[in-house]
Order: sequence, then C-alpha cells, then structure tokens
Amino acid sequence: MKKEINYYVIGGQYESYCYGGTPTLIGAKRLANKNKEYWDNWQGWNVPRIYAAEDTVEIDNNGTMEIVPKEFAMPVDVVQ
Repeated sequence: MKKEINYYVIGGQYESYCYGGTPTLIGAKRLANKNKEYWDNWQGWNVPRIYAAEDTVEIDNNGTMEIVPKEFAMPVDVVQ
C-alpha cells in the first residue's frame, strides 16, 4: 500500500529545492534535520522548511519538474 504524501521538505538559499515528501509530520521533521544546508554569506546552518502538500505546486524548471511552495504559503513548522 502506497502512503499519501502530506508534507514536503523544501530548502535552498538561492533557489528552492525539494528534499522529498513524507506522510507524517514527524517524518518530515526527521527528513529536514537530515538535510541541513550550509548557507554562505555568514548565514551558517539552516534546516529546510516543511510545507503541507496542499501548499505546494509542481513547476517546470528547465525541463525538470520541481515542487515549490505556493506564493504566500506558510511553512508548517512556523505555523505551530
């Protein structure tokens, strides 16, 4: 049985990058912590944000399909 994706982990300093999706919030938190990013310009380490699946959209980025947050979408980890 394939589980439905409810949350996406999206990071990136200059351009959005989707690390994947999970069916549970705890799984998304684990995936986000596993994919910490080191940002330049003295920003240091950052944890990618978690978005609800309904707050994301799939776009064509130079022939590659990418999942990015919708405009004005709030990350789930900020809302709580």
